[in-house]
Amino acid sequence: MPAFHYEALSASGQRTTGALDAADRGEALRKLARRGLQPSAVRETDAAPLEVSVTGKTGPESNRLAPLILKRAQVAQFTEELTDLLTAGLQLEQALQAMENRSSEMMRELAIRLRARVRDGGSFSSALAAVSPNFGELYTNLAAAGEVSGSLSSILGRQASYLRTMESLRGKMISAMVYPAFIVVSGVALSIVFISYLLPKLVGLIKNTGGQMPPLASWLLAGSDFLKGWWWALIIVAVLLALGAKVWLADEERRKSWHRVLLRLPVYGALLRTRFEVQFLETLGNLLSNGLPLHRALELVRRTAMNLHLRAQLAKVEAQVSEGAPLSRSLEKAQVVSPLVLDMVRVGEQTGDLAGALRKAAARFDRVLTQVIDRAAAALQPVIIVLMAVMVGTLAWMMISVVYATLGNLRRH
Repeated sequence: MPAFHYEALSASGQRTTGALDAADRGEALRKLARRGLQPSAVRETDAAPLEVSVTGKTGPESNRLAPLILKRAQVAQFTEELTDLLTAGLQLEQALQAMENRSSEMMRELAIRLRARVRDGGSFSSALAAVSPNFGELYTNLAAAGEVSGSLSSILGRQASYLRTMESLRGKMISAMVYPAFIVVSGVALSIVFISYLLPKLVGLIKNTGGQMPPLASWLLAGSDFLKGWWWALIIVAVLLALGAKVWLADEERRKSWHRVLLRLPVYGALLRTRFEVQFLETLGNLLSNGLPLHRALELVRRTAMNLHLRAQLAKVEAQVSEGAPLSRSLEKAQVVSPLVLDMVRVGEQTGDLAGALRKAAARFDRVLTQVIDRAAAALQPVIIVLMAVMVGTLAWMMISVVYATLGNLRRH
């Protein structure tokens, strides 16, 4: 009887490998299913693994298919559409086949590739990981848990809601910076036009009338001449500084220290921390609702944290929870979240509904984040406007002074 080597996911999301005897590949898949394992790869021992192409054919030529690069909005759209089809009663392969008729070329190509792999006997989670890297470990682990538990449609539905929340969070951060960025770019552009175009003309006018340049105009003109003559040196210095910063931040400990400094900055640090708390609550609540054990959910949450200092603190929380410590006490020791978040976690532990408490807290802190963003924007915008007004006003005052000085010289002549 042939032996088959397999790679699979357990019900808790842990990856496992091994070998088993089976008459054919189909029987091997059924044996793994009876063990509660979701296979990601099954191949006969000493046989070259076969990959499925978009057309459903097998062969090494399919390995040359480049992974699809998806935008966040496309991942959310795919998840929502697939959830609707599964909720309507379609089987997974049928739902993917229905999605092959989408007008979007990317969605159509994604559905074709996924269906080809699922039809060949592969798991949906392994197909997601193989077809596009944009689904990520968090998404694929949830899909694997849904396949094992038979609740793929409900898990994908919650994941679609989570993706919409994270996209809304990202949109809020970007929107808060649009107006300040516009003001800064406009002020810098106006200054460049003044120094490079208007100032030389004013200098020529003053020289023709025999007047004397104002000190500020002389300094700006000297700066303009320096930039014109040494722009290449400034670019080299900027490149060297950028490379130096990149090399310095390449060390994980130094980068962790820098991320800790960012969290202590006024306004911006509070924004970063609140954003992390919303993502922490939303992600952990989503994972626990989907049936993952707490220690495994914390591991995935830790991997999604972008701030290395907070990620290191979450690693301590994960270790303590694995040893049996309550989540609230572990979070309190690590000082990774605010006291308000700790209170919500304690409520969830006392009521026995930690996932529900975390989701409610996520909705509450999403409103808090909106308030923090609004306050940050309200504090930042006047500062930028005042700075731009001072800069533009100084340039305008200098230009008016030059014009009046020129007129005075003309009257004297």
